[in-house]
Formats: sequence, structure tokens, C-alpha cells
Amino acid sequence: MPTIIVYAGGPNTTAVAEYIASKTSGKAVTASSAGNEDLSSYDTIIIGGRVHAGKLPKDIVAYVEKNRDVISLKRSGFYVCCMYNDDKGQRQSDKLASELGIANHIFINKAKKVVANDPKPIDDFIASL
Repeated sequence: MPTIIVYAGGPNTTAVAEYIASKTSGKAVTASSAGNEDLSSYDTIIIGGRVHAGKLPKDIVAYVEKNRDVISLKRSGFYVCCMYNDDKGQRQSDKLASELGIANHIFINKAKKVVANDPKPIDDFIASL
């Protein structure tokens, strides 16, 4: 099952993208360098981003908008690295996922620590795809 993880953000977002790629034998690419990727050749598309002031990076939003038709036909998921680890984080994740049109999503607080110490929530997210 070929998987691509397209992401934008900082070290936490990158850590999750690389972790998912390693677990799925997938390919992690930044949104700014993903323009030449043929999404039709992937079974699963995962979008990742960090949130700042309640918004995702513009390049990830633009990427999803440009590729919405292909993404909607594939297994897809969305992860967001955020500051919250409670209902506020869930609400933020729900809102951003809805804006992107991707139902399956997860929010991760302190993502680099989660990847290093207890990646079970990410593993569960991968399994849900």
C-alpha cells in the first residue's frame, strides 16, 4: 500500500511525518516540494501540519485545495501538531480537518516526545487508515 505523507511545519510535524513514513514504508515530503508527486500512484495520502494562531500553514492548505479531487478518492488522513492535549485540542483538530475535508484525523501535543517515547496514538491513527 504506497503511502505519501505531505506536511508543512516545524520539527514536531517533521518527526511525525518521518515516523509515519518509516512505519508504512511510505514517502514523506514537504508541501512545498510535493508539487511533482503523482498522487494517483498512492493508495493512502496523509496530510500533516502544525497550527499557529488557529490556522494551518498556507502551503499545506493550498496543496490540499489544489489536490482535493485526488485526495477525496484515496484513503486519507490528517494530523495536526498543536499546543493542546485536551478537549480544546480535539476541537481545534476537528475544525481544521473539516476545513480540509478530511474526516480521519488526530491531534498530537509535544509530537517529538510522543514519537520518541509513546507513539501508540500515531500507530492507532495509521491502523485506522
